[in-house]
Amino acid sequence: MNDEKILGLLGLAHRAGQIATGAMQTEKAILSGKCRLLLIAADTAPDTVRRLRAMTTETATPTLVALTKLQLGMAVGKSPKAAVAVNDIGFATSLRRLVSSDGV
Repeated sequence: MNDEKILGLLGLAHRAGQIATGAMQTEKAILSGKCRLLLIAADTAPDTVRRLRAMTTETATPTLVALTKLQLGMAVGKSPKAAVAVNDIGFATSLRRLVSSDGV
């Protein structure tokens, strides 16, 4: 996986104010329709993944599984995160291309 490019793009999106982190902020972004892509860490607990996927299915929000909780948290300058909501279509599209080009 092209982890370094993904992490760099997530950091840039965070600095641009286009990332929601934390359970409440992420869920709020999904349910309000602001979330353009939900990135879930590969090591997230199955119950959390089910809950997030149910929300994204309900709102037709694209979802990708990539990186680890530690990597996601470090990319946005925070503690480990199970998921981050990308709220900008440009960043979301670029991230989807990076992750899918790696065969995920």
